[in-house]
Amino acid sequence: MEKLQVPDPKTWAWGKLHHSFVQHPFSAIVDGATREKIDVGPLERDGSPFTVNRSSYSPSDFRETVGPSVRIVIDLGNWDNSRAINLPGQSGDPASPHYRDLAPLWHHGQYFPLLYSRVAVERATETIIKLVPMHTRP
Repeated sequence: MEKLQVPDPKTWAWGKLHHSFVQHPFSAIVDGATREKIDVGPLERDGSPFTVNRSSYSPSDFRETVGPSVRIVIDLGNWDNSRAINLPGQSGDPASPHYRDLAPLWHHGQYFPLLYSRVAVERATETIIKLVPMHTRP
């Protein structure tokens, strides 16, 4: 442990070793600035393969190899009271503010409202993206 962290055992913490790191598939082929935009983490992790919030790791670097990236809690009595979380965010576009916005919530075991009714969804809607097919030329 002294080699992995520091000599003082009072400061040792599992999360300083065990971490989650979301590495983008293109991370190895882009420059450092782009890599910082597309990779997310490291995020300290609790748990192990034997805990409720299962989190397996590689013994060589303690990086999480298996764990819940999506969690959903459905309230069947009140669908608009359902909750969810997704890592790292709600967008796959690294330029979007929603690319990594859920990582801190996920890290702390928190959720966002998973709304179902049209009224609740419309009230919470931030942006509407319309996908319109292009017309083909004859």
